[in-house]
Amino acid sequence: MNDIFNWKRFIALFKKHSAENYKTYLMSIGVLIGVLTLILSFITYTSDGHIGVFQQGIIFLNIMIFSGTIFTSMIFADLGSRKKAIPILTLPVSHLEKYLVAWLYSFVVFQLVYVGCFYAVDYIVLYAGNVGISDKNNMVNIFSTDDPFWIAFPQFAVLQAICFIGAIYFERLHFIKTAFLFFLFILFLSVFNTMLLNWIFGFKVDKGIPFSSVGITEAGHFWFIRRDHLGDAVVFASLVLVCGLLWLGSYFRLKEKQV
Repeated sequence: MNDIFNWKRFIALFKKHSAENYKTYLMSIGVLIGVLTLILSFITYTSDGHIGVFQQGIIFLNIMIFSGTIFTSMIFADLGSRKKAIPILTLPVSHLEKYLVAWLYSFVVFQLVYVGCFYAVDYIVLYAGNVGISDKNNMVNIFSTDDPFWIAFPQFAVLQAICFIGAIYFERLHFIKTAFLFFLFILFLSVFNTMLLNWIFGFKVDKGIPFSSVGITEAGHFWFIRRDHLGDAVVFASLVLVCGLLWLGSYFRLKEKQV
């Protein structure tokens, strides 16, 4: 039998994890549906039955990032308790199989469930809001590249990868510690980016967003410079590489915990 990966072992472990946690996951889904319903309904009600595509997209992105990172940070919570960690670490399955079950739930399954819950709630809210108004509400298409909301998926991938390694690395307060280090990194990156742009242009720039755009004022005119399509491709490839490295680091960190 393959010591690294075996389909029967993996499926059995996936079923075991699902059976042990389905009540918690169902309650979490209920909370998610409740939060989405509350926010979407409140905005629609206070706007006389109207809720724009942009508002729907912003809600989709923010709730996805917030709930997804919290869920990911809790996926290895039992490893922080010695009593609960022993049966997990001594299961007769490989490191890779344990890793993949956690990764599938926190990345693939979460996104599928979240998108399904969001559209189910959004459809009901829009249907109720459209009753009695002439200018009907339109449903947001978060998969369309014509709108900026599809960026929620690559953003979630990066943040999930960060929280995933944080969930394994830290024994307690996974989300808080990971978020603290992440914001410290963002602060450092922002300061370094400003210094680098000032050095490149030879004068103080007005605005600079890392890996995105820069604003400069020259001869009384403001110029906004944004990356081109090649730059977009480079940034996307870099994000894929970063996610891959973080996921790989998470796997080796999990192996260390089981030595």
